[in-house]
Amino acid sequence: MSTPQIITHRGTYDDDFYWERVDRNLGWLGDTLEEQRARQVKLRDCVVGIAGTGGIGGSTALRLVRMGVRHLKLADCDSFDVSNIQRQVGADIKHLGRNKAEVVGEMAFELTEDVDIDVFPQGLTDETADAFVEGCDIILDQIDVYAVDAHYALHEAFRRSQRVRSVLTVLTIGHAAYVFRYTHDSMPIEEVYGLPKGVELDERNVRQLIERFMPERPQLVSPQMFDQWWVDERTVPIYGGTPPLCEGVLVERVAFEAMDIPDVTPVPIQPGYAIFDARTWTTRIHSGTWWTD
Repeated sequence: MSTPQIITHRGTYDDDFYWERVDRNLGWLGDTLEEQRARQVKLRDCVVGIAGTGGIGGSTALRLVRMGVRHLKLADCDSFDVSNIQRQVGADIKHLGRNKAEVVGEMAFELTEDVDIDVFPQGLTDETADAFVEGCDIILDQIDVYAVDAHYALHEAFRRSQRVRSVLTVLTIGHAAYVFRYTHDSMPIEEVYGLPKGVELDERNVRQLIERFMPERPQLVSPQMFDQWWVDERTVPIYGGTPPLCEGVLVERVAFEAMDIPDVTPVPIQPGYAIFDARTWTTRIHSGTWWTD
């Protein structure tokens, strides 16, 4: 088994600087300064792994650093292209052709230079997954939806870990954020998708995969146009205004879990999901399977 390539950024921590830069967080974290700081410390010391640093994962990495997370692990094997400029942090003329995780890692580190970041430019594979998961407390699975084997490698490593609490995924579908949560007690992703590892994504399997990660299909376009994008071209259409919405939902769920914020409505574990739709101004929470075998 080959040793994964890891690019490291190591910051210099200054306690006074840290507390000054996160000061605005504290007013919503408790009734006393001690309580506020105790919760912020939990966020500071949490190790967050972000698998997939594109439109949601990349901006989430930068937001978490701004919020005070000091330990990140980033993984992505893809490189920026022109179509990414519409929505992805780091996608600009200067960075076209460069690895997404490398660029996001550099940008996140340069924000404060007091963070520790490990970058896995090979992405998630059977060879890299355990090293990526090691030491993480929370993992964000933002890998491309069609990369089934990469999802499986990540989740297999997660289930071998005694430390990782959960895996969170937020997908941008139409004008909505779809939220999924895996724990050690939830249905595994292989059972949710219902596809074997290494399976060919022919039309039948692609349609099943779409059904499993899109429990509610927005009625925004005709079935013919939907199929042209999702089935025929295997290209996920993403409206550029929705990833920031998903980023906000995702960082809030990470913070809630890391800091033990009280009175938080939980996202149901798989099988289940939550949706916030900016177009219809509605939210929905669903527990249990949504697909038909």
